[in-house]
Amino acid sequence: MRNMHWAAPLLAAGLSLFLSSCGGGGGGGSENSGGTAPPVVQISSLPGAGGTPPAQPSPEARPGAADAARFLSQASFGAHSPAEIEALRVKGYPLWLWEQFNTDTLLHTSYLDQQQWRNLDDKKRPYATDEMSYEAIWQQWLFGADQLRARTAFALSQIVVISNIAPDIRPYAMSSYWDMLNRNAFGNYRTLLREVTLHPAMGYYLNMINSERDNPETGAHPNENYAREILQLFSIGLVKLNLDGSPRLDSNGKPIPAYDESIVQGFAKAFTGWSYPNATGWDDADEGVKEAWMGEMKPFAAMHSPEAKKLLDGTTLPAGQTIEKDLNDALDNIFNHPNVGPFVSRQLIQRLVTSNPSKAYVTRVASTFNNNGSGVRGDLRAVVQAVLLDPEARTVAPTNYGKLREPVIRFANMLRALNAKSKNGRNAIHYLDSSDNGLGQSPLLAPSVFNFYSPNYRMPGPIAQASLYSPEFQITTETTVVGSLNFFADLFNSGGYGWDDSRLELDFKTLESQAATPETLVSTLDALFCNYQMRSALRNRLLTLIQAYPADEPGTRVRAALMLISLSPDFVVQR
Repeated sequence: MRNMHWAAPLLAAGLSLFLSSCGGGGGGGSENSGGTAPPVVQISSLPGAGGTPPAQPSPEARPGAADAARFLSQASFGAHSPAEIEALRVKGYPLWLWEQFNTDTLLHTSYLDQQQWRNLDDKKRPYATDEMSYEAIWQQWLFGADQLRARTAFALSQIVVISNIAPDIRPYAMSSYWDMLNRNAFGNYRTLLREVTLHPAMGYYLNMINSERDNPETGAHPNENYAREILQLFSIGLVKLNLDGSPRLDSNGKPIPAYDESIVQGFAKAFTGWSYPNATGWDDADEGVKEAWMGEMKPFAAMHSPEAKKLLDGTTLPAGQTIEKDLNDALDNIFNHPNVGPFVSRQLIQRLVTSNPSKAYVTRVASTFNNNGSGVRGDLRAVVQAVLLDPEARTVAPTNYGKLREPVIRFANMLRALNAKSKNGRNAIHYLDSSDNGLGQSPLLAPSVFNFYSPNYRMPGPIAQASLYSPEFQITTETTVVGSLNFFADLFNSGGYGWDDSRLELDFKTLESQAATPETLVSTLDALFCNYQMRSALRNRLLTLIQAYPADEPGTRVRAALMLISLSPDFVVQR
């Protein structure tokens, strides 16, 4: 452990507490002068806006403080202060949601346009870097007012995954893809499927770009990679589902496959003939410019498979259709499959609320996906609202309720609650995926299209024995627990994250002003990080820990308390 002279009493209290309950940075660099804040896309141009604002609840109908704090942990990257929790109580959930649906969002590609001037090549031309794409995400998470859109886009990014782990996806590809996720976060899932399918970042990542018809002379065949993943991971899954998300079974009690290889081949043919947006001819595009990575891929009819194509549930596309009609018919075939509602709804519930939603919870949300109340299928605004306002989301239920908070969400929560700011208004958060001294997770750096973890992962031991799912535990090991300990120890001990003028400095002043009264300090920490659900065991350990340091060292008291909080299941587990 590095630079931890003040934390000796902490380890016995904290590490054992975490391990017993849960089982188991940046880099250097130089920069030129920075830019100003990026422009925004007006919400009026984005799906999901509009509607009449709901009324505030009467004082007697306001949610309790604990549930308001829980709501913010589900729908945002954490509260800035206890005052924000109280403001939500007064406003009420429906009005808060309406305001979030109607809030501006950052345009990540505009961030690249501005920040690329930090880097000049030998001809004095600016160029964007991968790191700028990662910064743009964290700018939105930490400083954007559109917290629900950011949280939903992140959840969607873990369903329709692209990754720069190689790395070889260009910065404008990654940032325009994230703009697409933001744009569609409260739109329609059918539109999202089309924009994901035709986005050059996805086309490059899963080999749909320049996938062409069978050609016996060259040996070319339609690439099946994207066709396979849009079915398995982005829409319906491997087996047929009931509305509650459970597998449909045949007469022998076995799950019924949703499709076979012949159907994958049919979709692969339906998706042939698309190339880069700036292509002037087949396989003739300048991939080194941003125009190659923004907008929909371009159709080339001569490279499209003309024959009939077998799709889901007995559907066959007739031979001779246009490339655009084949694509749209194929996407309609997927979108209208009965699996899509429960498949997508369950994963959104897992990412926002709980790893093990009841069958009734999944049924209610999937029913909203199928019909938003006005006959519209796939309305993500209605789905997200249904996820967050469901009675099961708003009630702390049995012991199997809740989820392990993703490492990057815990980090974002800490930075927001501690009002982290840099001199130039930016951040230097780039690579957090190291297990040794990072968080084992970093946006746009999933190890594969299967994301950082499976929605169906079960941690061996009591969780698996109870037939429960624990997705985030797939990246929670002894190594990552100690790595997180080192990560947060460095964060609190150094008072910030990053370097130079982009270094995010933590603001301890409010907490330090309360350090002389341990009970007050612990109550504030409870609000910010434990949703007013801190157990007496942690509260007592915190009080003992704080009082172990001199009262005239408020900074030491605060840093030690934060370190223990960062390890505690009361913070790590969202209930």
